[in-house]
Amino acid sequence: MTGDLVRILTDDLGLAADRLADDASLDHAGFDSLAVVELSVLLTDRYGIDVTDSDINSAATLGQLDLLITTKRTGR
Repeated sequence: MTGDLVRILTDDLGLAADRLADDASLDHAGFDSLAVVELSVLLTDRYGIDVTDSDINSAATLGQLDLLITTKRTGR
C-alpha cells in the first residue's frame, strides 16, 4: 500500500495502523459507511479524482483499493 493511502486512513479516517495490510478487507481495516464517504470526498479534494462510494466498496482488499486509487491518479 502506498504511504499516501496509509496516511489518509490513519490520520484522516482514524483507522488503526496495525489493521492496515494489503490483504485486509475494508471491514477488517475498520471501514464503515461514513469512512467510505469520507474517503471519497478526501480523494476528490486532495487529488481531484472521482472515486465513488461504490468504487470503494467494490474493492475486496486494501491492496485493491490502493490499486484503484493509483490507477485513477495516473489515468491508466
